Amino acid sequence: MKLITTDPVELQRKLRNYLGNDPTYKTAYEYTRKRFNEAKHLSAHNWAHIYRDTLNAIVIGEAEGADMSIVMPAITMHDIGFLYGATGKTHGAMGADRLAEYLEEGGIDYPTDTIQKMAACLRTHKGSMHNEKPETLEAKVVADADLLEKFGPFGVYQFLRVCSEFNISLDVLIDRPETRADFSLETATGRKLAKPGRQFVVDFFTELREAVEPYGAEG
Repeated sequence: MKLITTDPVELQRKLRNYLGNDPTYKTAYEYTRKRFNEAKHLSAHNWAHIYRDTLNAIVIGEAEGADMSIVMPAITMHDIGFLYGATGKTHGAMGADRLAEYLEEGGIDYPTDTIQKMAACLRTHKGSMHNEKPETLEAKVVADADLLEKFGPFGVYQFLRVCSEFNISLDVLIDRPETRADFSLETATGRKLAKPGRQFVVDFFTELREAVEPYGAEG
């Protein structure tokens, strides 16, 4: 495994290099940013979330030796299912099924083989959260890049944003299995990066449950 670099400034520089060296990816990146910035109803699965996941994918993908020409566009477009009205459980599959259509809408020209490889990443990008099994290295990197945001302070923040986006009540939230931060990651790099933030999430939701318990269920 290569040296892991998580410095935000360095990762932003690397992202600029990927965009500068791949005009097709740059078009996909800019089109996706535009589409998600226009989708005001996506308060959690928004462009800021996609951007953070994209930086995560650079860290994990480079360390694992993945094909970044697949990883980068796939992670940038991993949540497009939401743009077509999908739910949290269905957006991976819908994004994969609608990927070719989405690319055509954006005037983005990828070879059929590349689209198929990216679609495989989109389809299983929830990984252990949805009991999905990414098969290729690139799909595993995309799944870990997305899952990595579920740990640490950003993990708590993103959980709360998701609750708002999907109108999840407090009593439902504290019983959701993902609040236990017991997901498994697909790569050695992902597991290493997630480890420090796991306990933070566990402690937060343990304390939240203890605080809520005296009041019982809502309503």
